[in-house]
Amino acid sequence: MTFLITTLIIILLILSWKYIQRLEPAGVFAMVWSVMFVGILLLQEFFELRFYGILYLIGLCIVFSLGTFFCDSTIHPEPSGTTLAFRQKLALPLMIALLVGAMVNPIYSIVLHGFSLQALLSMQDLLNLNKGMSEMRYAGAEVHDVVSQIFLIFSYTAPLLGGFCYRWANKLTKTICILTLIPGMFIALTQSMKMVMMTGFILWFTGFFVCSFSYGKPMRIKAKTLIYSIAGLFGFFVILFSSMVFRTGEVSERTILDISEKFFTYALGHFHCFDIWFTSYEPANYTYGTKTLMGISNLLGLEERGQGIYAEYMQVGKNGYHGISNVFTAFRPLIEDFGEAGSYAVMFVLGFLSKLSLKYLSAGRMIFLNQTVLSAVYAYLIWSFAASFFAYTSYLAMFFLAYFFFRFLQKEIAPC
Repeated sequence: MTFLITTLIIILLILSWKYIQRLEPAGVFAMVWSVMFVGILLLQEFFELRFYGILYLIGLCIVFSLGTFFCDSTIHPEPSGTTLAFRQKLALPLMIALLVGAMVNPIYSIVLHGFSLQALLSMQDLLNLNKGMSEMRYAGAEVHDVVSQIFLIFSYTAPLLGGFCYRWANKLTKTICILTLIPGMFIALTQSMKMVMMTGFILWFTGFFVCSFSYGKPMRIKAKTLIYSIAGLFGFFVILFSSMVFRTGEVSERTILDISEKFFTYALGHFHCFDIWFTSYEPANYTYGTKTLMGISNLLGLEERGQGIYAEYMQVGKNGYHGISNVFTAFRPLIEDFGEAGSYAVMFVLGFLSKLSLKYLSAGRMIFLNQTVLSAVYAYLIWSFAASFFAYTSYLAMFFLAYFFFRFLQKEIAPC
């Protein structure tokens, strides 16, 4: 089975290689999942696996690349001649406003839950705050109101626009663009909500990619960029690890060892959960998108989304490693919506449409709509190892808001 999976990974990389070089959706999707496939193969002795679910996941990645390739080969839109002008003077005040709005959310949330901001000044108080917020969230006692929900959307919009504006910004604005990642880190360290920080990084790079394609600016990996990226990735994992430690309410050698074990569960536990579920589930009535788009269906009362989406927790690990996880990737709801064959068809179409959107964007057609569509596609694909990006209403609202910010920041210039 290891040989078969390795062969399929090589096929996936060959099919997606030119898209990987360009950092197109199909390339990023193939690259992210290939790294995880290699990781689970190297560490398979510590995970209980049946491999059928993993084969299905590799097939999904290949099918997405085939949909992209099919569009690449058949659709060639004529350039409209429309060019884009970036309004640099508007970027700085907008980024400051978004950054301030994003920081309001975690501060307001702390107060709303009955904690004092003075807890931020003491390590022990910070640990108690983090533990208390986590316990309230998992006990279903989390407090929300309209204000907190509105400013939560800013926590996601800020990094998306930060990444988008970075390539065109001056030195001061670039600094603000990078600082848009701070609210998510602050939330992770004070409230142990790792998802906000992780998706914040995803959205920042999503905005960067979309801006690069919008203006035909090549994305080259230079030595300086590589060093900064490695340093940033290291800092990201340090903060993520620290948020997991703070969640326990204490810092000790035993806690750090326990969290180290959990860290591997977060990184690769979804393979076990999906693989076991995939080989044992019994097909039921299809829900035709309501689970993948739970952010909408939950709002309409068609589906009910609980804490963590799924309440099923699975024991992960063997040979001395043990963990627990309820992460089933974005593809469990896709199968529940459309079945196994139907989910392959959906991913083929999504691969086709993502490339179509990119082609129309490059041709200067429906620019702002395609910028929004590509932002949503990138986010969905990169976060697919955890859950559907569209399972949360705040993310959907963020994309809706981003469309208007794209229009605000740019001007279309029609050909003479």
